[in-house]
Amino acid sequence: MRSLVVGICIFCLTACSGEDSQTNYFPLKEGLSWEYKVTKDLVSERQSERYSVINIGAVDLPGDYSGEPVFIRKTSDGTDYYILQDDTGSHRIAKRIVIENNPRFDQEERKILPGPKDLELGRFWTVETQPYTLRSVEFHSLPNPGLKRFMMSNEITAIDATVSVPAGVFENCIEVTGQGEISMYVDPRLGYQDILMTQKEWYAPGVGLVKLVREEPLDLPMFKGGTVSFELVSFSD
Repeated sequence: MRSLVVGICIFCLTACSGEDSQTNYFPLKEGLSWEYKVTKDLVSERQSERYSVINIGAVDLPGDYSGEPVFIRKTSDGTDYYILQDDTGSHRIAKRIVIENNPRFDQEERKILPGPKDLELGRFWTVETQPYTLRSVEFHSLPNPGLKRFMMSNEITAIDATVSVPAGVFENCIEVTGQGEISMYVDPRLGYQDILMTQKEWYAPGVGLVKLVREEPLDLPMFKGGTVSFELVSFSD
């Protein structure tokens, strides 16, 4: 894994390979696009929105990645994600938001999925991420839990899952199960609490990510969590 000390980044929906086939679980073919329904079930309310992703195509980055198979994915919030695929799998290496002229590289590549030969039950890897729903609900001087980074341990827990989402029913999906833990000071009475974060992702052959569910259970006076899900609504080439 390359180490590039050039900034830090957060979560993205990412991909692998420039060829679209039934053995590719996250295609990067130029022009492919996805639309997701995003639902946030917070402690006191439900929020729903749409989120879209489109493949822009290959890009030649300078420096260590010059000549490497790197592709750009653009999301509906205007963010570009830079994805590298090699024999070891699919990796997010950088991102660029709308106010930036150049990509900011991850300190370390973030594996999204292993390579095709390693897509098997029990395959394990870790990746840095941060909360999607943890937040402060009262004014205080304690750190914002939504900015805390933590390591999530991912494991392939199924290779033949069937998933139903608004876009349809997808068979032979790869299921990835993740777990991570955040330790945070919640209040003077309870002190520090360990919050177990869980996540499941399903990737369909020839399509990519069709569903993601992240659970961040926390319901305290000063801090709240919740559940967020992404469900594929449409896929187009």
